[in-house]
Amino acid sequence: MKQLALGLLAAALFFTACSKDDDKTTTPTTGGSFSFNDTTVVANNGYLFQYGVNDLALAFTDVVLSDTLKGKVSAVGFDLDTLISGQTYTYLSHNSVSYNKTKNFSDAYAYYKSEWVDGDIDGTTGRILDGITSGTVTYTKNGDAYSITYSFVFPTGKLTGKYDGKLELRK
Repeated sequence: MKQLALGLLAAALFFTACSKDDDKTTTPTTGGSFSFNDTTVVANNGYLFQYGVNDLALAFTDVVLSDTLKGKVSAVGFDLDTLISGQTYTYLSHNSVSYNKTKNFSDAYAYYKSEWVDGDIDGTTGRILDGITSGTVTYTKNGDAYSITYSFVFPTGKLTGKYDGKLELRK
């Protein structure tokens, strides 16, 4: 009888301890990274650039962007016309007659250790990936949290990445 009581007490303590662990909330990870060829960049800063009604760009960087920033920046970005949660976009030139703004994006680019000059990346410095030939972007939004995965093929290599978190709106 004593063993049964001890067994029940041990089981009660076990389940109580487990329920306390289950009650703890975890903060979701914010940020991301991208990789190309033999290089990986931690890109924990996400930006949504809105240039007009149908002219958007998303960018992910390894440093916080500012007008007073000086130094090197690594970044990846892409241009698209719409953001539809749950949508996977494929690359297609904006000039193509079959371009569909709800299914396609029009450009992607990446910079590795390029100089930040006068509030912008100096595209003549660092390692640059440009001239996308194919790719996909999958976008999901839940409240104010974004989840974006992407894969791009450039003439000089393939780039893959992911970002989870908030995006800073820039106009």
